[in-house]
Amino acid sequence: MTRRSAVILPAVLFILLLVGLLGAMFAFRVNADLATTQAVAFRLQTRLAAEAGVERMKLMLADDRIDMEAWYHDPEELHRIVVYSSDGDSTVWGTNNEDLDEYATTYRFSIVADDPTDDEDYIRFGITDESSKLNLNTATRRQIGRLVSAAIGDESEIDPDEIVNAILDWRDANSDIRSEISDTEREYYRTLDKSYRIKNGPFDTVDELLLVKGVTNEIYYGEDFDRNGLLTPNEDDGDDTFPMDNQDNALNRGLYPYLTVLSYEVNTANDRSERIYLKGPEATVREQLDLVFEEEPHIVDFILAKVKADAPATGSGSRGQGGQQGGQQGGQQGDTDPDNAGNDGTLPVGEGDLIPVDNTEKDDGTRGGKVGPRQQRQQDPPPGQQDPMGEGQEPAQEGDPEAAGGVQAPSESDNGQSAVQPMRSPAGLLRGYLVEGAEQPSPIGLEHLATLLDKTTLVPPQQRQIPGLINVNTAPRLVLKCLQGLSDEQIDRIIEVRSSLDSEEKATPAWLLTEEVLDLDTFERIAEFITARGQQFTIEALGYADHIGMVTRLQVVVDMVGPIAQTVYYRDVSYLGARFPIREEDLENIRVR
Repeated sequence: MTRRSAVILPAVLFILLLVGLLGAMFAFRVNADLATTQAVAFRLQTRLAAEAGVERMKLMLADDRIDMEAWYHDPEELHRIVVYSSDGDSTVWGTNNEDLDEYATTYRFSIVADDPTDDEDYIRFGITDESSKLNLNTATRRQIGRLVSAAIGDESEIDPDEIVNAILDWRDANSDIRSEISDTEREYYRTLDKSYRIKNGPFDTVDELLLVKGVTNEIYYGEDFDRNGLLTPNEDDGDDTFPMDNQDNALNRGLYPYLTVLSYEVNTANDRSERIYLKGPEATVREQLDLVFEEEPHIVDFILAKVKADAPATGSGSRGQGGQQGGQQGGQQGDTDPDNAGNDGTLPVGEGDLIPVDNTEKDDGTRGGKVGPRQQRQQDPPPGQQDPMGEGQEPAQEGDPEAAGGVQAPSESDNGQSAVQPMRSPAGLLRGYLVEGAEQPSPIGLEHLATLLDKTTLVPPQQRQIPGLINVNTAPRLVLKCLQGLSDEQIDRIIEVRSSLDSEEKATPAWLLTEEVLDLDTFERIAEFITARGQQFTIEALGYADHIGMVTRLQVVVDMVGPIAQTVYYRDVSYLGARFPIREEDLENIRVR
């Protein structure tokens, strides 16, 4: 062999090696691009499956919004529903698991939601109405304080009052500092390393709370950073893994699941017809009531007489007379808002939490009392500036009729009519009235209450939207605690009874009286702040496939405008993971109906 041939052979082998490496690199790149394309395709298909779930819920709400059983929890209709299967009939909706090949390409959706009665094993397969939460823009100081105190916990050194002050300063329209300890207005936000302006207006989203001084991720989300409402192992292991928790075998939910800025109710009946405004022109009201109580003219006569007897006491500032006409302006409090007065003390309200209390004088010259029939307000406060629950006032003194249940006992006024506390809801028609010392008993019984609450109203017709009502059919325990005057025993009773009633029985809040959950005094106290239906709904849809582990998680809020569901909030939260029992092997963790 010559010296030249000995040089050529290694060169050829080196070139072949380079060609082989280039070929391997090209094959690897092609396979990587193919895998990426498949992953994108899977993500798109799971996203479309989740969006199919959203559209399914929109159609269901169009027909069955009042039927709570249809959308609140129904695993058969809302869990593992097949959108597409390569081995199934594409014309069949919701193919059962048994009808499909185990290895078929099958895309599904599940509609998931938190079960407020359980934080360890179970979730709901349904949606959440926004009226089951506390409206951040209309909530009072005490209501916000209760939620903040619960989120912080008893052992924390954080002062809940300072956070409440910061929240109220963020949403009010002025630059007055509420806190006596630290700045909660513009100057604080200007001095931050990454400064920004204070809102001085209503919240647009609940997540905006994270911009407010003192509201941290730990306070906002609690220990539930994956937001599935379940106590997962990493949320109960102390500082071992994220997030940090107190390892107390209980899930701190923070503020997130209990607040909204989107809840309002249209002032119409369940069948979308106009409600009868009881304080409208008498002839018109009589004509409308005759259609509702066709064979009971004596009831119509009584209602008109009762409303007329109640007329001298109007202007008390009840919600029906404009107390919450602010609608979407609910957070724009002015200088006359009781919340603006700052913190004058704390009032123990049970369970170890201290809630801020305002001792400010009302604009009618009273302090914690009610306006009498001859104590007319000089003018109603601007929209959204009234404490809707009368909260922040001094506790009723012994012997005060407020202490007995919030309704004044009848007494005669100078004109011979009753000086009773004016009706705050149609439920007041269950009471009689006095005319020249003679009692006129009410012919209206509990059997009429559901019709009255649905068909009639004390809210003027020009107020089309009533913001911030709390749904007693779906609100969790902590939100129900925000309704002033409800004891723990009454809240337990509400939660117990509502689970045993069907949608028709829960169509109005009348069941609180007909099922003997509350007495009339307590019901009247909270009646104008509660509802039994939702109009805005959060849909959390999971789109996934049996043959891959990818899950797309969408969070959509819709507002039902008549039968049309309008999307008002859309967010992809797939980064939180699908920490829900949705696989077939998780069936043992699904609570049956």
